[in-house]
Amino acid sequence: MTDLDFEAYVLASGPRLKRLAYLLTGDVDTAEDLLQSAYAKALPRWSRIRTYDQPDAYMRRVLVNGRTSMWRRSRGREVLTDQVPDRPAVDAGRHDDAEELRQALRALPAKQRAAVVLRFYCDLSEQETAAAMGVSVGTVKSHTSRGLARLRELVPATGRAAGPPAAQGSAREESR
Repeated sequence: MTDLDFEAYVLASGPRLKRLAYLLTGDVDTAEDLLQSAYAKALPRWSRIRTYDQPDAYMRRVLVNGRTSMWRRSRGREVLTDQVPDRPAVDAGRHDDAEELRQALRALPAKQRAAVVLRFYCDLSEQETAAAMGVSVGTVKSHTSRGLARLRELVPATGRAAGPPAAQGSAREESR
């Protein structure tokens, strides 16, 4: 084992794991801190981790666990300021779907956000997502379903095909 192996892994995996960390935290600075902490936890174990078929799966688990720990440490704390933060002006003529989706993701509870991000952004299977989150497959299904339902409420779909509500239902509803 050499530090060069780990350095090469960090350089190769950095961008994709940073995107995941950003989607989990909703903040670039916090995402960088989370990723740095994950790498710091992985370095002492690198000789074992590098033998895994998918070291990224281990790192995803470390990121999700780290984000959960951050949330637990910070919940219930109020941040007092002497000034109200500036709010960007809303331009009604321009609609940024990606930013709206990121804001909606930040509004989800941490476990729902993690399930949705791992399933649909990282394109993991339910089993892989369950392993990354340390929960059962049924819990992943539940968190994903609730998270997607909440996202649909927060970000109304545009350009949906017109038709009766039954035509727009889910596959589960249609099979009933």
